[in-house]
Amino acid sequence: MDGRSRALRAVRLSSEGATHMTAPKRGRPRRGPDPERFHEIVDAAAQIFHRKGYSATSIQDIAEAVGVLKGSLYHYVKSKEDFLYAIIDGATQVALQEIQAVARMEAGPVDKLTAFVGTHVRFATSHLTAYSIRLREMRELGQERREKIQADGAAYNKVMRDVLVQGQEQGVFDAGMDVDLMTTIALGQMNALTRWYREDGPYTPEQLADVFARTVVSAVISDRGLQGEGVEGLRRSIRAAPRADVAAQA
Repeated sequence: MDGRSRALRAVRLSSEGATHMTAPKRGRPRRGPDPERFHEIVDAAAQIFHRKGYSATSIQDIAEAVGVLKGSLYHYVKSKEDFLYAIIDGATQVALQEIQAVARMEAGPVDKLTAFVGTHVRFATSHLTAYSIRLREMRELGQERREKIQADGAAYNKVMRDVLVQGQEQGVFDAGMDVDLMTTIALGQMNALTRWYREDGPYTPEQLADVFARTVVSAVISDRGLQGEGVEGLRRSIRAAPRADVAAQA
């Protein structure tokens, strides 16, 4: 399953909590909202939220972008927030699916940490609009939805935290490292790329993944972890590290 298919599947799941329909009249069965069309509308809403900001965007803006009357959108949602939730939850579910492949890897801590960083960077750059909205606009969600996204985010962060703990237990990562703080700092650095990365810019996702992986691994590696390889050997190991099998999530 490719990234587009995973995103559509996630939006379909999110739409179950976002769509709203009035009860059909007796004897006149009614078709539900078309998931493909809903995905198109969510895509349009995401582009506008990303460009104007959630607060400055109206339902009318979204309706005009997809060429329908404002009232037609209420066939799909109850409120503008439903579009925001579909965007954020859709991106979050895809990210969780991809990062769980890292958690299942049978590999050493350095390779798993490298895979985590690479998976995160590739996700952030390939879902740039939706992920930027998640980072910037999540506070606009209602409490219940916000707490759900935060819980999913905690599960995501736990994958990195567990890899760092594994490395400490095996002696290859700094025993004195605060794994919670390191997880927060590393993810913060990687998430910052959503503010400046451009598809037509000078750096590819693979270049960014390599630089971020070297930065993070170098920050946590212990003297024992360097023994026998040295810095250059470590860099070669990072470049040769296996990727998480994200395709297996299909």
